[in-house]
Amino acid sequence: MYGKKKKKQKSIPEKDIKKEFVAKVNLSSKTNQKKGNTSDIENKTDNASFIIPQPLLIENKDNDKTAFDKFIQFLPLGISIISLLLSMFLGFRTEERSKYLDTTNFNIVQNFWQENPSYTLYNESTKPLTVPPKPSYYMYIPAKLFWIFKDGKRFSNLILLPVSYDNVISQSSTGKTIDEITTSVLPKNFYGKLGARDLRSRFYGHPGIDNIACELRVYPFLAIATKLNYSYKDKPETPISENFVTTPWSKEPLSDTRYNDLENYTRNIAHFPENEIKIVGDDNIYDTAFAYLDSQFSKFIPMLKEGFKNNEEQQRFYTLMGNRWDMKYDPQKDISDYAKPSEDNFHSLGRELSDKVIPAKDPLYPDY
Repeated sequence: MYGKKKKKQKSIPEKDIKKEFVAKVNLSSKTNQKKGNTSDIENKTDNASFIIPQPLLIENKDNDKTAFDKFIQFLPLGISIISLLLSMFLGFRTEERSKYLDTTNFNIVQNFWQENPSYTLYNESTKPLTVPPKPSYYMYIPAKLFWIFKDGKRFSNLILLPVSYDNVISQSSTGKTIDEITTSVLPKNFYGKLGARDLRSRFYGHPGIDNIACELRVYPFLAIATKLNYSYKDKPETPISENFVTTPWSKEPLSDTRYNDLENYTRNIAHFPENEIKIVGDDNIYDTAFAYLDSQFSKFIPMLKEGFKNNEEQQRFYTLMGNRWDMKYDPQKDISDYAKPSEDNFHSLGRELSDKVIPAKDPLYPDY
C-alpha cells in the first residue's frame, strides 16, 4: 500500500506570526471577559510579553538609556577634544615665547634699596650679539606737577631733572651679550625705597575749592634713557639701533626723532644750572630735588595770577614746564596754549611722556 505523502508546511513570515499571536490574545481576552475571569486575562497578557520579538526589546533598551549613560559614552571624545585644544594652546604659547627669546629685549633694572645703589642693563633674549653693547645714559630725577581743577579733572606735566653721569662711581661689564651686560654703581645718596612714604609731595592751593590747585610729586628713583647700537652674531653686517627710557614701573620705546627731542629737552632745562640736581653732602638726592622744586613752584605758581616780576622768572617757570627757555611769550595766550605740541616745547615731550614714564595710575599713590 502506498503511504500517504506528508504535506510540506509552508513557513509563515514573522509578521504573520505576530498578527496571529495578537489575534489569539484578543480572542482569549474576549472569551474570558464573558466568563468574568479577569485574572486569567492578566496572566495571559503577562505571558504574552515574554515572546515579544527580540528586535523590539533591543530598540526599547536604546530608548531607555539614562543621561549618565550617554555622558559616559561621549566622555572619551570630550577628553580627546580638550586635549587637542590644550596642545594647540601650549604650542602657540611655546612659539610666541620662542619668538620673544629670539629677539633682543633690553631693559634697565634699578636696585636702589641697598647700601650701594646700582642699575643694570639686561638683555632677556637668548640670541647672541656680535659684541656687548656700550650704552650711554641720560639720568633724570622724575617729578610731576599736577593741575587740579575744581570739578576734579587733572592733567600733569612730567619734569625730568638731569643728574650728571659723573655721579656714577663705577661701571662693570660682564663681557656677555645676553642676560646681565653692564652694572653702574651710584653713591648712597641715591638710596630709595619704592613705597608711598618715600614719595615727596606738596599741594599748592586747595583742591576742590580753588578753581585751579596744584600738586608736586618727586619720585624716589631715576628715569634712565639710553641709545643702544648692536648687531646679531649671525648678521654682523646689519647694525641695529634702539632707544628707550625706563623707570622701575615702565619702559617706553623712543623713536630717533623722540630721542632727539629728549636730548634737546635735556640741554634746554640745563640752561639754568640749578635744574641739574647735584649731591649735597650725605643728603638724599630725592630730598634735594624736592626742596629745589618746592622752592621754585612756591614762588612761581602765585605769579600765574599776579604776574611774573621779571623775564628770568618767567623763563625759569616755563623751562620747568618743558618749554624753550628763550621762547617768545604772548601775554594773550593761556598757559594751556603753551602745552600744545610745537618746536617750542619739543613737540610736547613733557606732556606726551607724562603718563608713560610715570603711569596715569600712580604706582606710589594708586588711589589718586
